[in-house]
Amino acid sequence: MAMIEAQTELDAVNAMLLSIGQAPVSTLNVTGIKDVNIARQQLKASTRRCLSMGFDFNTDLNYEVSPTINNIIPVPFGALSCDPMDPTDDVTIRRHPSGVMAFFNKADNTFTYKTPLSLKVIWGFPFEDLPECARNYIATWAGRRFQSKQVGSQILDRFEQEDEMSAWIILQREERRTADTNMFRKSAALSAFGNRRY
Repeated sequence: MAMIEAQTELDAVNAMLLSIGQAPVSTLNVTGIKDVNIARQQLKASTRRCLSMGFDFNTDLNYEVSPTINNIIPVPFGALSCDPMDPTDDVTIRRHPSGVMAFFNKADNTFTYKTPLSLKVIWGFPFEDLPECARNYIATWAGRRFQSKQVGSQILDRFEQEDEMSAWIILQREERRTADTNMFRKSAALSAFGNRRY
């Protein structure tokens, strides 16, 4: 039995091109087609913006990073956001004199670390490394923005807005399912109410 393949970057770009009445392409490695390059840039920007919100599939908790031989801790490659797990750590990200982005200890005014940091990291994965529901939402969102900038049709925008909202609902539903979020389990107030003894 044939299976349906997950959406590719080429599929997403072609959907974006069709939204403005342009013919699809068979490869993204084309030159001289301005709309293809703009669509790819818009898809990449939309992917980055969406992933920066942080979902269960692109967020790691207690991700440990260790100091280098120079006692600095560079920002992990591909990280869109890093936040210490310990809320008392007064840490920010700054450019180290060596040129790399690294963690800066604001409490001590130094880049120097002797021990590892435990972080919450939000990763910027490539489009084709995402779950299908995320690809669908990003492609729809990027397509709407692409159409708005290239054509600016309010009628098309209204239809695409409905598609975008539907894709967002599906993505949120999948996020709740995979993250095992449940307002009765996650809410301290409701949990206390449910665990009362009579």
